[in-house]
Amino acid sequence: MPNRSIPTYPVPTGGPADPVLADLMPEFITLWTKDLTVTWPEIRERGDIEEFHRFGHTIKGSFLQFGFRDLSPIGRDVMSDAENGDWEGADARIQGLLNVLNAMKEQLPGENS
Repeated sequence: MPNRSIPTYPVPTGGPADPVLADLMPEFITLWTKDLTVTWPEIRERGDIEEFHRFGHTIKGSFLQFGFRDLSPIGRDVMSDAENGDWEGADARIQGLLNVLNAMKEQLPGENS
């Protein structure tokens, strides 16, 4: 199966409305960056479809909880990829989400100083 093109997702221009969640944004971005760059490859290596599906579910819920309604469907799509055994499709989506997180990190106060 050929490599999938990496989707381009919208980069949120604001953070969560809840001040507690807003304070947690740097940690949210750091932890999700780690999950996408370390945990996902580990899941991929194990080839565990159940864990693959759960990872998509966690993406969906976490991004929704932080108010990123435009990004939470990525998790649903990863869950669908798991149901179809489409590891390459999930790889592309996860790279697209990682690109968004990197852009979000650049928007954090103090990141460009």
